[in-house]
Amino acid sequence: MKALDKMSNIDRAYLLAQLFPEDLKQLTDFIKQEADLYTVKKAYVYSQWTDGLITAEFWYRLVENCTRICSSNGTRLYRNPRTFRDQLFDGYDALFSINALIHFTEQPECSKKLKYAIYCLFGDSKLVMIDLKSMV
Repeated sequence: MKALDKMSNIDRAYLLAQLFPEDLKQLTDFIKQEADLYTVKKAYVYSQWTDGLITAEFWYRLVENCTRICSSNGTRLYRNPRTFRDQLFDGYDALFSINALIHFTEQPECSKKLKYAIYCLFGDSKLVMIDLKSMV
């Protein structure tokens, strides 16, 4: 096994999937729900966007990619750890998936072990700080 600092996002996602196979469906469903929520709240997100490193247009390309990946892969995303890692954590698409995983750690259904594993593998800082639940 590679050292953590030598692992790519694909390696980290595969390790997470292998360590928590029973949670893979829940994680995949949450990532898809995040993409759906961003799609529904698009106008609000654009109005609140302030981040200069990542533009809202770029973020929404990631959201669209995630939606397409979830539609085209279906249950394979959580039934096959390799599909999970290759589809959701390759290249720039990993930015959206990692952000969703970190947001998942804030949910009551996320166990402490899973939360700490996500923090260890991906950190605890979200890329997008817009709270879609508190929308006016």
